[in-house]
Amino acid sequence: MASPHSPAAEMASARTGTPVLWLLVARLFRVLTPSAVRMVGAGFQFLSTVMVARALGDGPAAPFFFWSSVLTTSGAVASYGLEQIALRNVPRLERDGPAEAGRFVAKLRAIALVFSLFLGLGWTTYAVATEPGGFQLWHLLPVFAQGAIALTFINGEALKGLSKPVLGNVFGHVLPACLFCGLVALLAPRLESPGLIALFTGSFIAAAVLARHAPGGVFREPFVLWPDRATLGALLREGFPICCVNLFAALVLVVPLAICEWTRPAAEVSHLTAAFRISALCFVLSGAIHSVFAPALSRSAELDRPLNPVMRVYGQSIAIALLALGLPLAVGIAMPGQVMAVFGGEFRDGAEELRLLLVVQLLSLMAGPGAYLLLMTGHTAFLARLGMAKFLLVAILSVLLIPSLGGIGMVMAVGAGTLGEGLVGVAYAVAKMRAKESR
Repeated sequence: MASPHSPAAEMASARTGTPVLWLLVARLFRVLTPSAVRMVGAGFQFLSTVMVARALGDGPAAPFFFWSSVLTTSGAVASYGLEQIALRNVPRLERDGPAEAGRFVAKLRAIALVFSLFLGLGWTTYAVATEPGGFQLWHLLPVFAQGAIALTFINGEALKGLSKPVLGNVFGHVLPACLFCGLVALLAPRLESPGLIALFTGSFIAAAVLARHAPGGVFREPFVLWPDRATLGALLREGFPICCVNLFAALVLVVPLAICEWTRPAAEVSHLTAAFRISALCFVLSGAIHSVFAPALSRSAELDRPLNPVMRVYGQSIAIALLALGLPLAVGIAMPGQVMAVFGGEFRDGAEELRLLLVVQLLSLMAGPGAYLLLMTGHTAFLARLGMAKFLLVAILSVLLIPSLGGIGMVMAVGAGTLGEGLVGVAYAVAKMRAKESR
């Protein structure tokens, strides 16, 4: 039977008189529903940021903004890219029964916890080294936060692999964001940044554990299972290039932000991270939309003549992302000061950083999801090398621009790397598909 979203179904619709427009609306609804749920999580994150900014002010809030941004960004590194392996492999294992899929995900969690421990200890060392007062108890929080974030990412992607994209977004994003937002609403006026970082960590720990009770019972027993040597070796080999991609993607934000923390006033760091959080709302929704098209990109890439089918899907992904985000981006670019004032009047000083960030976001949307294109066409190794080149470019530009231009310099550095990566990635994928067709 033809899928209601397939070309065959659309031709049948034309014969039976069913409006093609209705099919298009139904398809748009199917694509945007998981994205809308993901945006609920982003909305809670944004709301909690606003409450923290208003409760603490731009200077005292800087440690929370810095650490919550760093820990979330490096969460994909802590997971060793195993969340993508879960998304790809769980659908195949589900045919052998939910228990088999659950055991596989439990093995991924065990490996991720080991990597999270080492990365978390690294962040703890950084926190102690950069803290004027020496070691404090809250410096241990990154160890727990990295593990919880990595498990939450794996749980979410595994649920998506089980054809439950809404639940995947709920347990992978909405639940921790909702828990933290509620705790901030209750406790933010009584806490300083270290206490808020503890609430942030606890929200992810709760979300990771609650996934055991997700509908379907796939994750209940066992929750963590150490793999045998052969499985461990296979997963490490499979996850390494994805981990490299995630590592360089994280460093592109973490290193410039660290340079800002070293060289700029605390208030300016708060303004900059607040602007990035606003921009992240657009990034989150565009990523959710693009991920819906990822399976179609993968299937089209397997054809003998893949170029036109792949680029057709790629164009649809760009069009829907622009349709969903064009107006919000235009408003933010036109009135950045009013948008930043949501955090408090003192945050208006970050208006120009926000405007430039949103311009970069708009240009990136127009270029399309180059990373997804490379991943789904089987060029993960090139994507890792491209990520390394992007990081080197951003790091060099950050060292040159941030000391003199501050936040604007960071946005320029990150923007140049992001746009360059996207354009080079698309050009490489197109060239490879043309070469395949010419053989």
